[in-house]
Amino acid sequence: MELYKSVKARFTDLTNVTVTQGKVPEVLADVAPEKIAFMHLDLNNADAEIGVLDVLFERMVKGAILVLDDYGWLAYREQKLAEDPWFDKWGYRVLELPTGQGLLIK
Repeated sequence: MELYKSVKARFTDLTNVTVTQGKVPEVLADVAPEKIAFMHLDLNNADAEIGVLDVLFERMVKGAILVLDDYGWLAYREQKLAEDPWFDKWGYRVLELPTGQGLLIK
């Protein structure tokens, strides 16, 4: 609870920032925008990232950009192995960048 209060206080003067407390992905159904043009996932956990995709991918508009932060890193291989089949179901492929990130344009 102290961390939440500290983060909320840090962003209090920024009207375009909403600090939300809750468990991902459940909290996103209520607080995420209905239309998403850019999403950067960096959760370091395959199950969590798939959960976020389940909730938010359909909200991404045509041409939206998705960055998967740890997509190509061996230390986070689970994420790539979970995400590739997930995107296959939607008919998408992720471009692995030299930075180790994954890039998808919807």
